[in-house]
Amino acid sequence: MSSTAFDGEAPETDDETEEEIFENTQVGSASAKREESHQKFSSVDRKLERRWTQVATGAIQICRNRCMNEEKTMQKVIESAAEYFTSMQTVAAKLNVVHTNVTRLEDSVADLLEASKLIPNKCINRDLNIPEFF
Repeated sequence: MSSTAFDGEAPETDDETEEEIFENTQVGSASAKREESHQKFSSVDRKLERRWTQVATGAIQICRNRCMNEEKTMQKVIESAAEYFTSMQTVAAKLNVVHTNVTRLEDSVADLLEASKLIPNKCINRDLNIPEFF
């Protein structure tokens, strides 16, 4: 039957102390081996991380270079679309003015036709004898 002594507690027998020392040395040597292998792997990991970072940065730069012409083209298309939209708004405003003017012209023509009906078909033609007035 083995019992474990907690920190700050005295062991019940001397066997427990020897067992703990033996376990601690085994755990200590295993942790030392892990630390050594961890240091080896961590330096390898750092190198791999640096290489992968460089590869990723290079890949991003290559993609940016490939897309640069398309980006410029898209920027020109966007600018052209904005200019086209502005032109269309200008045309629409001018068409609105033309529509207003044509409507006024139609009203004026309609008024002239109505007024022309007031003019008699036959005009009284009086011969004016101009010398009589002198």
